[in-house]
Amino acid sequence: MAERRHRFEGLVPEMLIQSIRDHRCVLFAGAGMSAQAQTQDGTRLPTWSALLERMLNWCIDHRVPLRADPAEFKEVLKRGRLLVVAQELQQSLGSQLNTCLSAILHTGKTTPSEAHRLVSRIDWVAALSSNYDGLIEGAYALETGGIVPPVFSPAGIGQALDCLRSNRFFVLKVHGDVNLPGSIVLSNRDYSRLLYLSPGYRSFLESIFSNYTVLFVGFGGNDPDLDGIVDRLSTIYEHSIGQHFILISEDEFTALERRRLLEDKRLDCITYRRDASHSQVVEFLWALSQRLTSKAVVNTPFAKDENKQRAFISGSSRQIGMLREVAEIARQVGFDVWYSETEIAVGDRLVDVIAKCIDEADCFIVILSKESGESSWVHFEIGRAFGAHKKVFPIRIGDAPVPSDLMNVVYLQVSEPPFNAEDKEKIMMNLARFLKPTKSS
Repeated sequence: MAERRHRFEGLVPEMLIQSIRDHRCVLFAGAGMSAQAQTQDGTRLPTWSALLERMLNWCIDHRVPLRADPAEFKEVLKRGRLLVVAQELQQSLGSQLNTCLSAILHTGKTTPSEAHRLVSRIDWVAALSSNYDGLIEGAYALETGGIVPPVFSPAGIGQALDCLRSNRFFVLKVHGDVNLPGSIVLSNRDYSRLLYLSPGYRSFLESIFSNYTVLFVGFGGNDPDLDGIVDRLSTIYEHSIGQHFILISEDEFTALERRRLLEDKRLDCITYRRDASHSQVVEFLWALSQRLTSKAVVNTPFAKDENKQRAFISGSSRQIGMLREVAEIARQVGFDVWYSETEIAVGDRLVDVIAKCIDEADCFIVILSKESGESSWVHFEIGRAFGAHKKVFPIRIGDAPVPSDLMNVVYLQVSEPPFNAEDKEKIMMNLARFLKPTKSS
């Protein structure tokens, strides 16, 4: 039988793999995970926006008094102001909130999707979910012959902390459970109240994000669930042990936005190509489970000589001749080097290859020129290098501007190309000092 191939071949981050193997990784599932599941009639569970639209329709059908015309609600939804609509609907529904959500989420028998089954086979520390349904725990029950893991809502945060401390797997519904009346967190006011007025809840999230690697699956770029958790916890990331990961469609963020996510929030994007069913979410989870069980050596873009230190060279592709010249000097010094010789368009899969190369490099050489200063890719690569805690060796060409990220890093000053003998000697001498002892020495 032919081996199953997938677009994530060699691109599942080693840092993520290692954190799972070390039992230091937490899954955080968003609405996109539940949207993978279908009811018996083929209907998919709603995403955030679709859920609010169905709630609005339920209110109309059940004559729930609304404080604005339904057309205005739909207009606000179209603008992406989801939390505004959520706040209004929650206020209008009052004690009928759980009834409304149950009617929407329990329309016909819904079984866990392949995505749910795949995550239940991975050794997470815990599974957090912003969804109100029971699909994650249902998947675990199917995989274990009926054994359901402990499930908590925010009211049971103390018990969740006990499980975390005793290394016992559990599921936390961070926004409540549709089967637990009064537990639902729907509006922006509810999010703020939980994070700022509930010390136990905030302490729990601080513990998760400070001590474990978190993988977000099923979130969109403008997802209020993602914003509500990540933005409000940005200060916690400063004390994080490493970076976190989000599986997200490649059209959600630009290279600039990805760089800021990595630098500001330690959130590293793993991208997939969007289709109607987000099928590559399943493809990634399958690839992740395969990597966790496989002992095969993953191909690397660098040479196989483990005695050489690996250097990633960043610079504008419009100055490919200069990149080649610096690469040759680095090779003479003793580095194994990698740099892109092709023009890369934002959104290409090469972003994943570049991220992998930076992750595997021992150091990061960046050529600062006027051209590289105009390249969003170079800025992304610099951010990636800092996020991965790489040693950075900047080479400034002439009076090229120095990015704010590198203001506190000593750079090597050389003249405009072509390099003269003195500049080449200067680069070679400083790279030799920068080179760490080889593994065989």
